[in-house]
Amino acid sequence: MCLAADAVSRLGVGPLATTALLLAAVITRLPYLDVPISADEGGYATAAYWWARGDDLYREITITRPQGIFVIYRLIDALGLGSTVGIHVFAAAWVALAALLLSWAVACLWGRSVGLASAVLFAAVMAMPWLEGYSANAELFMALPLLLGLWALLQADSFRLSDRRALGWLFGSGFAAAVAVLVKPSGLALLAFGALWLARRWRSEQRPPREWLTAEICLLLGWALGILPALLHGVLTVPDRYFDAVLFYRLGQDSIVGGSISHQLTYFATNAFYIVWHVPIFLLVPLGLRLSAHDGNPRARDFLVLWMATAFGGAALGGNWFLHYHQQLLPPVAAATVLAVRHLLRRPLGLPRFAAVCLAVVALLVSLAPIPRAFTASVVVDDLPEWEPGVTAAAPVAAYLATHTGPADTIYVVYDHADIYYLAQRRPAARWLHFRELAGVPGAFDEQVARIADWATAPLYIVEAQAFDRWGFDPHGKLRAVIASNYRLETTIEGLPIYRRLAGLDAGTSGI
Repeated sequence: MCLAADAVSRLGVGPLATTALLLAAVITRLPYLDVPISADEGGYATAAYWWARGDDLYREITITRPQGIFVIYRLIDALGLGSTVGIHVFAAAWVALAALLLSWAVACLWGRSVGLASAVLFAAVMAMPWLEGYSANAELFMALPLLLGLWALLQADSFRLSDRRALGWLFGSGFAAAVAVLVKPSGLALLAFGALWLARRWRSEQRPPREWLTAEICLLLGWALGILPALLHGVLTVPDRYFDAVLFYRLGQDSIVGGSISHQLTYFATNAFYIVWHVPIFLLVPLGLRLSAHDGNPRARDFLVLWMATAFGGAALGGNWFLHYHQQLLPPVAAATVLAVRHLLRRPLGLPRFAAVCLAVVALLVSLAPIPRAFTASVVVDDLPEWEPGVTAAAPVAAYLATHTGPADTIYVVYDHADIYYLAQRRPAARWLHFRELAGVPGAFDEQVARIADWATAPLYIVEAQAFDRWGFDPHGKLRAVIASNYRLETTIEGLPIYRRLAGLDAGTSGI
């Protein structure tokens, strides 16, 4: 058992270890601070930017995420950190705080050395490209409330289930779970973890059913009260679009429920192999889980197993198994890896132990190898995983558009480069900023073509960031016909053609 003060004291040197951990977490991310923002980052930032300037969230721009991620990006903007570097500096500080919480939580179960080592390993792997930890994505921002809720659960363990202090910590854990869900729906894993952990406590401590039920209600009440403000906001401002954006689209298109099984298995197998190849510490997880059974602490063993299982379930909820989805697995993976290494070093000398230690050392060295290379050579963004070719063109294209348009003009980027909208600070002439939503929502593409064809809503500029027939769009050439009639090619920047609306349309006459 441990309380907040105990968690700090278990770090041994206290403020010194805390400061060193925070600095290490930030320093390892320095080479990636000026990496261009991704389409996901650009979409969140664009929606938050225009929300802060009077738009109704989800109406003019619909991104299928709850409000939490947009609140974070509004905070970034309010702090004056809206530049590319500023966004990544904020993300680096966020990861550092998450690492600190991880060290506290793990120290409560396995001691200060395991806690600190797990946090360092978590921060180091998050700073490398293989899980896209350089990107200020929803998974990164979800980590902090997830770990906060996990830590609150452990604080509740210091008291009997009927104790008011335990109920207070459980309420806080549920609230943290709500914040995690509002950042990314897969944060629901924390609520599942809490409910199952309370059931385990009730069974192991043999408490009356009423105490267990009261504890579960407090956990759920904290979650419900955390969700309520977002629910009220959506219902009161955009009731016709809110639930479709944050729930029904995800369930029908991008979830373990709505996606095809073959698609999910293919993505899981492909990306799991990629991650294990580049970050082989994942291979040590089964060893860590197996060896944790021998430390004489069934509570800690059950915690780790349940943590890993619910984190896996959370990562699976999205159905697509993108590389950054695996970030949710990293905190328990880091703890399991450190436990595996610790147990290997404690086992009697012999060939099996020597081979296992060699495996662990090689896995750690390969996993952490990119860190020193990142400080001795510039980061080549085209080599980073899941980056669109031409991503480096976003900044010069955005600068050109900002120079040649006015604040009231709109632009359209074909189809999936929302970073250009944000960098140019020009309103999108599009409701959907991501190709998956544009393809997955019935009628969305035809609606977009109609907007471009109508002189009243046609953008001043169109950027061909992807080919017009990419992802099966525009099979009959309707969009291309509109652009051929109403637009002219004005320039090409780093391979991206930029089209300007014809002068006749500026005067209010259609060229179709």
